[in-house]
Amino acid sequence: MIIPITVHVPEHRVEDFYIRFGEFIANVHDPEAPTQLPSGTVPSWVETDEAPAIAAALWSEISLPGRRILHYLIEAVREETVYLLPEELADLTGHPKGKSGVAGILGGVGKAIRRAGLPLYTTPRGTSWHYIWGWDGERYSMTPEVARLLSVAESNER
Repeated sequence: MIIPITVHVPEHRVEDFYIRFGEFIANVHDPEAPTQLPSGTVPSWVETDEAPAIAAALWSEISLPGRRILHYLIEAVREETVYLLPEELADLTGHPKGKSGVAGILGGVGKAIRRAGLPLYTTPRGTSWHYIWGWDGERYSMTPEVARLLSVAESNER
């Protein structure tokens, strides 16, 4: 049974709320996860022979709005990790709910990441994270290694 709950959140914390709520609903705890991966780290699966198939499986699980947001992160990456503000992603995608809408969509992408079976890692803060994109409290980021894999998966879907 699902119970609807209304929560009042300060405007400046809406994005964090959506991210953490998405993680909570997805039940992300993974006792098998490595002890720690610092932000900006490339997840270990990216460097395996199975990485293209894993990226393709992930891409097939992501909703169209989620793909649009990841597309802009992928396109922005060149030779180093890219950082985009939530407002920038909201403007690029034309999301009517702005940065909180972007956070909500990325919460859904987090669920797709779990459906695709990608590993989660323990962050320096002690939370679990997948490192497909990063969040430093102000900006979203993506590493070139992840962007290249997702770009190939995106191209193969077309």
